[in-house]
Amino acid sequence: MKIYTALKKITLLAFLLTAFVVTACKDDDKEPAPVEDTNPIVGRWQLTAVTPETPGTTIPALAFIQSAAPCILELKLTFNSNNTITAADCPAAVSAIDPFVPVGTDAKWKVDGDKLTLSRGSTSQEFKIMQTDTNLTVVVNTQTDATKPPVNALLVFKKL
Repeated sequence: MKIYTALKKITLLAFLLTAFVVTACKDDDKEPAPVEDTNPIVGRWQLTAVTPETPGTTIPALAFIQSAAPCILELKLTFNSNNTITAADCPAAVSAIDPFVPVGTDAKWKVDGDKLTLSRGSTSQEFKIMQTDTNLTVVVNTQTDATKPPVNALLVFKKL
């Protein structure tokens, strides 16, 4: 009788242990894979020129940027497939253009047709772009007074 009781307890213990192991090893709900953006803008781009949209136009902000960041044409932006942006090779340029083009820390991007939206936190700005596989031109309004007409500069990039 003692053996029968001991076998019942061992069988019950084995059953409970098996049930615990089976439920502990159950597949957990997996997080969905992050969506990767496949827009042609994804990649590393180097700034090759900053010019007025209308030739002959004087834009004081451009002169300031070039004096504050002489390395501006070394600036490289990487548009990552997870819609983040990283900047490299000229931190002074990032600081100088940040009021017009938010590409600093925690910046995100989105392309919809010929519009590039750059955002950071709760602020975002939209830019018209012209893009091929190897060239990217971003039209930036340098006029900070919204009551005046835009004064556009062109940021011209080549894909690396």
